[in-house]
Amino acid sequence: MGTLIGIGNTVPQFPYENLWYGIRINLKNGGHSVSDGKLERVGNLDLHRSLPIQKRIRRYMANADGSVKYWLGANDSTLKEGGGAARLNALDGIVQLYKPDYYRRIEFDGDYMLVAISEVALPGFIHMKERSRSPWLATCNRTTNLPTCASFLQWNADGSLKRDANGLLVFTDNAAEYRGGNNQTAYDGTYRSMLGMPMSSASANMNTFRTRCRSLGDNCHFGGWRFREEMSWLMAIEFGDLDSQAAFTSEKTADGFAQGGLGNGTFVNSSEWSAYNGYYPFIPCGVTAKLGNNTGVVEYTIKNWKDGADKVVKVASYRGWEAPQQYMWEHNDDVRVWYSKPSDEGDGLIFLCNDPAKFANPSNDRVRTLEGYEELGAIPTTSGYISAMGYANGWTFPNSITGGASNKHYCDYWWRSTVATDDNNQEGWRQLLSAATAIYAENSGVRCANTNSRCAHTHAACGFPLCLEFAASEGI
Repeated sequence: MGTLIGIGNTVPQFPYENLWYGIRINLKNGGHSVSDGKLERVGNLDLHRSLPIQKRIRRYMANADGSVKYWLGANDSTLKEGGGAARLNALDGIVQLYKPDYYRRIEFDGDYMLVAISEVALPGFIHMKERSRSPWLATCNRTTNLPTCASFLQWNADGSLKRDANGLLVFTDNAAEYRGGNNQTAYDGTYRSMLGMPMSSASANMNTFRTRCRSLGDNCHFGGWRFREEMSWLMAIEFGDLDSQAAFTSEKTADGFAQGGLGNGTFVNSSEWSAYNGYYPFIPCGVTAKLGNNTGVVEYTIKNWKDGADKVVKVASYRGWEAPQQYMWEHNDDVRVWYSKPSDEGDGLIFLCNDPAKFANPSNDRVRTLEGYEELGAIPTTSGYISAMGYANGWTFPNSITGGASNKHYCDYWWRSTVATDDNNQEGWRQLLSAATAIYAENSGVRCANTNSRCAHTHAACGFPLCLEFAASEGI
């Protein structure tokens, strides 16, 4: 089991203060942001304004080994960096989002928690390695089964999406080779079309997608929980807010700091989504491509959503990460949870694996043996809004919901499987699904998680990120 480290002085002392920036959280305060007194920006305030680590997050076109084929335009991903059209439709490679390496320090001191980041190594700071994942959910070539991240959208000269006379999207010629959803060919040419959508299927479970990733190479996987954990803190430090669903604003504060969040503009009614296409994807991959690496929100029109009427949703992107919350559940292969039966105290534990070669489902859901996965600590024992974080082995994880709410603390919901009795066969391994679907409003968020399902669980509203691992001696 990992141990809680970093106990001590919450604020690293001179002469290092000018080299880091971060947030200091009042753990006793029920708020969630700088504006309500929950958070305080600490460290070098000029770094809070310039955000040097966050600014290095960017989209690129990757080769199968994760190396850069070319960078995408900073302000428009349909272009190459430096000019010229980019081909996002799998012909030039795999679209990826690069997160740079940096150094992070997390400390608990009484009623306070510090999350500090630096571009340079400092005492007490842990190196956070480079990571790469798809900026939106992945799909597969329907002939070869090889996974990829791509966008098959086409754009007009004014930057709007290209549509036909009926208002349906016009895709690149090879879109059918990578049809999303459950590969519903009958939907082609209709408002329900799965062309351009991420793959989601009742037949493609974690074992299926893991096999497909490994056929692309040893460095390909869908262990995206670690990427999400890091990005959640980079967002909180940038916005000065733990609520990733705070209203979006592009305006800075009077002091020059970012503020707000990503909003909850993709919320839809559950019965309407079910009637529309059975909970399959409804937002095409890469709809925020024209934002480039910028944080922003775009409007997307869904044709014939209900009773012939269209519906407009607002799709957010955080520094190139499209719809990081409130659209589809996201499978994670690098993390598992364990729930004990009542006679074993009925507790819950979270386990992490850092080696993609060891990513696996348990051979027996009720036997606590899973090679390569290391225990981090306890997770909430009931469902509710996350109120506190645990910390072990360099990673944070939800470990309490006491006093949590949609407008307090982390503002994101944790679903926990209930093991009622020793003989109901519910104890054992579960997977962790991130982000929540579009039917959840305030429950959703970047840290939101559902741990109700076994590792073989599949659903029309579950998708996969495509991650490309860098070797320790490699990187970008």
